[in-house]
Amino acid sequence: MRRAAGAGLMGRRSLLRIFAAVLVALPGCLSPTLPLPPPEVPDSIGPQATNPRMWTISGPCLEGALVVVFNERTGEGAVVEDRDRDGRYEAEIEADPCDLAWVSQALGEDESARTTFVVQERTPSGPVDPLACK
Repeated sequence: MRRAAGAGLMGRRSLLRIFAAVLVALPGCLSPTLPLPPPEVPDSIGPQATNPRMWTISGPCLEGALVVVFNERTGEGAVVEDRDRDGRYEAEIEADPCDLAWVSQALGEDESARTTFVVQERTPSGPVDPLACK
């Protein structure tokens, strides 16, 4: 009988070791993933020729991202998807020069923080008139 009790104890020790190994490995599996980086400030901003109250906003994003561009003053924006997966978005929003806006991106369930910017004409080399919204 003593031997049977010892065998049961050995089985419990093995189970405890397995359980301990799972507990050690589990936090790594359950740790949160890093958040998505926010998109950069749009590299191209310009009013449309046919309607100067409509602005085309474009810039880099994560490949395949869902991108939101939002005007704080109007409370309206646009949602676009990088369907061609080239890492760029282009959205149109209604705005006045110098409105404050933001852009964010999402992939699946993960969302980024917002990147704020001022609606003013901009090319990839920077604002067309850096003093326009001072």
